[in-house]
Amino acid sequence: MVYADDTQLYLCFDPADRAKVIAVIEKCIANVRMWAINNKLALNDSKTEVIHLRSKFRQAPDPVTLVVGDSVIHASDSARNLRVIIDSNLTMKPHIDRVCRSATIGIHRIGQIRDHLDKATTERLVHAFVTSVLDSCNSLLYGLPDCYIKRLQRIQNTAARLVARVPRINHMTPVLRSLHWLPMKQRSIYKILLLTYKTQNNLAPQYLIDTITSPFKLQLNLRSLSQGLLFIPYRPATKYYGDRSFAYAATTLWNQLPLDVRHAKSVSVFKRRLKTALF
Repeated sequence: MVYADDTQLYLCFDPADRAKVIAVIEKCIANVRMWAINNKLALNDSKTEVIHLRSKFRQAPDPVTLVVGDSVIHASDSARNLRVIIDSNLTMKPHIDRVCRSATIGIHRIGQIRDHLDKATTERLVHAFVTSVLDSCNSLLYGLPDCYIKRLQRIQNTAARLVARVPRINHMTPVLRSLHWLPMKQRSIYKILLLTYKTQNNLAPQYLIDTITSPFKLQLNLRSLSQGLLFIPYRPATKYYGDRSFAYAATTLWNQLPLDVRHAKSVSVFKRRLKTALF
């Protein structure tokens, strides 16, 4: 069975070509719709979503509308992609709102039975219902303003207090260290660097491997060949969006790692050394 969110269409375009692009997308959707009908499948026109991703630093264009079958689809401000809520300006604010809400519910429910749990059991429950929510797709949060990350950090601090049973007046950095929990900003860096290590060892999907360029692929005789450094292909034109791209963030963060971390022989060794370096 094909569901509404199984098929996604992406198209990058110049604002001047907007009308032409809308026509191309409508034609593509019409072809998909015809294929579905010919194969005795139902395409629910009204459940189709469209989102126009654009820079928040430019003037907002006129709303986008698409004709899908008998329905007229208006552009949404945000759309769900698997477990991530993508908004039109890529601020990730709707996604963070959902993460904070879900994690807070988990903390509240665990807190109701905390008096009947020991520390180890409480920590396992926190990892299952809070940390897993905070860590889900957290590499997309790299480079966001501190005001967004601090919201997630407050959730983690509350979870740490629940486990360690320390009062609110305590400074949380020593508590997080005692629990071996990386702070939220370092957790997103950890995820990006782990993906980068896997790209260098052919353990990642091919589309990520193709994103990272090593000096040996450029056939350059550089010191980075022995030091495990990566080639930074370009300096993004915009800091807010460009610095958050995987190609730039991964290579920049990787080159800042100590040599022994980059030369780890296995994923488990790399994780251990990376966590120590980030602490």
